[in-house]
Amino acid sequence: MNSFTYKFTSYNAFLHDLAEFFHTKVVDDVMTLPKEAGEGVLKTIHTGDIDALVYSFTLNHDLIMRREKEDTEFYTLIFDEWPSQETLKIQIGQDVLEDLNTRSSAIYLTSFLYDVEYTFQKNIHVRGLRICLSGAWMRKYLKLQNLEDVLERYIALKAKNIWYKPVDPESKDLMQAIMDNHEGSLLHYQNKILRIVEIFFDWLTDESRHLSQKTGISRNDINAAQKIESILTSDDVTIPPTIKELAREVAMSESKLKKVFKAVYALPVYEYFQKHRMQKARLMLLSGNFSIKDVGYTLGYSNLSNFTLAFKKEFHKLPSDVVKTAK
Repeated sequence: MNSFTYKFTSYNAFLHDLAEFFHTKVVDDVMTLPKEAGEGVLKTIHTGDIDALVYSFTLNHDLIMRREKEDTEFYTLIFDEWPSQETLKIQIGQDVLEDLNTRSSAIYLTSFLYDVEYTFQKNIHVRGLRICLSGAWMRKYLKLQNLEDVLERYIALKAKNIWYKPVDPESKDLMQAIMDNHEGSLLHYQNKILRIVEIFFDWLTDESRHLSQKTGISRNDINAAQKIESILTSDDVTIPPTIKELAREVAMSESKLKKVFKAVYALPVYEYFQKHRMQKARLMLLSGNFSIKDVGYTLGYSNLSNFTLAFKKEFHKLPSDVVKTAK
């Protein structure tokens, strides 16, 4: 299994990084997969305030694609389609998109706060659309400036598991029209993309009205949780600080810190740390560049048996099983 990890700045930069990963090039904003990697294309779209990516491809090998969290605020609206009866695994932070075994498409929103991981299985055709939306764009064009802070709203909705929706017929038709736009008209792309955005946020606004309660998490609380999460996931940290030390770091009571962190990242502090550590171990093993012993020691395990037990508890398989699937 291959793995590709990146930091998002723009879809143009993403596409060039991906092209380098597949040992090919981007020509006129289009990357065509080389035959040894699979079949299909990915295309960036730049028109007005829109930064988007359209894709349709089938891979010859399983691929884990991981977008790492960022400090700069942005949101990504994603529309994915895959064959019925097949599975596309999508993980946002510690949340896994549910019901994918009964769906063949979904529209969902991600943010800069979370790592986002996709597992693309070989020989499964995937197509879709990704649209990058800045916080400023959302406030201006979605008329949110007089409502709650965009990020606070996103956290509240995510806490209620309202961050993805089934694909409605109009959005499906718009997606088909985008994929059929072989002549590449930017105006055609712009109109269809903006309509998909409008449909999604109309739905999101309706859903948010039905929230029984707010999370009570402010922007300052979110910033504090971000800081704690950065400390926990630092490459230099193998033994996490105590709750008391973390609370002192962000000038917050211990009880509030635990409440805020769980509201933002969906897990208690130390459980989040452990899951992140195991996910890092899995990616290191999949890279084929590290032995099991190297990975265990890098992550702070002096006893490899303890590392093996922790890994099996998280993934229900041994580190050696993952090594066998590495490229």
